[in-house]
Amino acid sequence: MEKFFNKIKKKLVWFLVSFVLSEWCLVVVTQLIMTFSKFKLSLTTTILLETVKETLLHPFQTIQTLIETKNPLFIMGTIGLLLYCASVQIKLASKEKKEGWEADERNQYHGSARWAREKEIFDGKNYLAQSKQEILKNFTASLDQPTEGEETR
Repeated sequence: MEKFFNKIKKKLVWFLVSFVLSEWCLVVVTQLIMTFSKFKLSLTTTILLETVKETLLHPFQTIQTLIETKNPLFIMGTIGLLLYCASVQIKLASKEKKEGWEADERNQYHGSARWAREKEIFDGKNYLAQSKQEILKNFTASLDQPTEGEETR
C-alpha cells in the first residue's frame, strides 16, 4: 500500500512541476502578446526585455493582474494546460508492463532483437565453452609446434 502511495506522490509531483513550468511560460507569452498589442509599431527590444524581466521576477503579481482583468488568453491557456498535464500523466500511468505480443520472447516477430542465451551460443558444434586456462594452454602449445616450412629444414 505504501508503494502505491509513493507512486501516486511521484506522479503528483511531476504533474505539479510540469504544470508550474508550463504556467510560467504561459504567463510570459501572455505578457508578450499584451505588450505587442499595447505598443504595436513603437515596440523595441528594450521594452520586450523589460517586460520579460518583470514577468519572470514577479510571476505571482502578473498572474494576479491577469486574473483580475479576466484575460481570456491566460484563462483558456491555464485550463488547456491543466487538461494537457493531466492527460499526459494519465497516458504515462497507463503504460505499464505490456503482455502478449509486445513482450513475448517465445513468439517473436520482426524487430524483436534480444541478447542470446548462453546455451544458444555454446551449442557444442560451432562454439565451445572453455576456461581461460584451457585456451591459454592450447595457444601456447600451438606456438611450440613447428610450422610446415620449418619441418623440412
